[in-house]
Amino acid sequence: MNWIILKNSLVAFVFILLLNRPAQGITTKFQNSAPDSSYCTEIQENTGIPDFNGKSVQTDSIKRTAVIFRNYGYRPFNHLDSMLLFRPDSAINAYREKKQLKLIRLMAEGKIPIGFFNLDYNKLFGYNLFEGVKIGMGGETNGKLSHHFSVGGAFSYGLKNRTIQQGEWINFYPRGQSDLRFHLSYQDFNLEFGGSEFLESNSLLNPESYRNLLIANMFATRRYTAGMEFRLFNTLNSYLFGDLSENSTTLDNPFLLAHPFNPVTLSRIGLKLRYSPGIKFELEDGRLNEVTTSKSEIYLTVIQGLTMFRGEYRNTKIEVKGKFELPLSVIGTTTIMAQAGVMSSKSPVFELFNGNGSFAGTFSLAAPYSFGTMQLNEFAATGYAAIHLRHNFSPWLFPEKFKTRPAFIFAQNIGFGKLNPQYTPRFTMNDYHKGFYESGFEVNNLLRLGYLSFGAGIYYRYGPYQCSAMPQNFAYKFGAYLKL
Repeated sequence: MNWIILKNSLVAFVFILLLNRPAQGITTKFQNSAPDSSYCTEIQENTGIPDFNGKSVQTDSIKRTAVIFRNYGYRPFNHLDSMLLFRPDSAINAYREKKQLKLIRLMAEGKIPIGFFNLDYNKLFGYNLFEGVKIGMGGETNGKLSHHFSVGGAFSYGLKNRTIQQGEWINFYPRGQSDLRFHLSYQDFNLEFGGSEFLESNSLLNPESYRNLLIANMFATRRYTAGMEFRLFNTLNSYLFGDLSENSTTLDNPFLLAHPFNPVTLSRIGLKLRYSPGIKFELEDGRLNEVTTSKSEIYLTVIQGLTMFRGEYRNTKIEVKGKFELPLSVIGTTTIMAQAGVMSSKSPVFELFNGNGSFAGTFSLAAPYSFGTMQLNEFAATGYAAIHLRHNFSPWLFPEKFKTRPAFIFAQNIGFGKLNPQYTPRFTMNDYHKGFYESGFEVNNLLRLGYLSFGAGIYYRYGPYQCSAMPQNFAYKFGAYLKL
């Protein structure tokens, strides 16, 4: 857990340096402007940084105007005249703030832009409980090299499991934008037992991705993938793919010792959908980037196993997830996430749904919309349903300034999972068909540094799967959140 704290502290330090660096505008030593001056028209006519009217300003013209006005000290006829020289300053600050936010968003996704190449710092230094500290190198070309293709690659070495991961990929953009993408890749890496496969990217802007740091049980896969990503319309993103993989396991921990399997070859085709009403985009370097997130999102994944290309399983796997922000109460805002999945009775053991637990110890990192008191791979299921509710009282308690005040959040998580009996004779697996229940309370935004905020919480487990010893039912969480 110390490595988790260290990695997040390093990332937080970089963000703080970026966020605390003021946007340097043009500083003027006066607040007056003259009604008639040929230099005033230069501010609006010369090319340079855009102002609020969609025109542009030239910094040299502003400086020359500043020198003249400082010498003569004209007083304005009205407040509109006095605002003339504030507008260039504000435009410059807004322009630089936009560039700063772009850099922060890229870094939240693990990217550090260096010329025509985006370096992936997650490959420089990564961590999870199974692989331990990972060191390596990786990245991908960006739109400065070409708007029609990108080439990437990565490798890393896990100090705990002592294995090397590597992969190469290439993307083609026929339209020169990211709304249509053809993807080819080969990857030799580790995956979580029973992990979900939704069309979402890992980012520090999404606290759900923090659970990836807590993964303790993984299997090795060598996977060839071909896919096409496209948008039928802006709010619906689609990804059609096919892959061929060789999957194996190593006896690295008690869970893997109890659930070994022979090498398995899978041949699959699938479709992933993401529906995000209200989402907005901005074209940057030939790529469509999300500038505003949607208050509601729906994900759907359908995967079909094939027996062609030496595939050993002809199974079907369907999983859906929906997240909704609802103004259900006058005493705050409520966010609900519902998730469910079902698969064929004949499926490889490493694809069984794992329950989405995030208990890696009594004190651990907070991962919203997961079961904070459920151990990783404590349960397994061929069909499941779960609901995660989070109610934020802060808009009611602090209606005007709640963004800078503590956020008091109540969380309620409920899940049901059923396992096909054919798995129980061979593996020591249990399902949670009687219902798994936990409640929690968080106080976030306790400390805020720029776009970063920190908080803490406590969760309690009860119901049919309650632990016999009372202290074992508690989980204490700490969290770090990034919001643009």
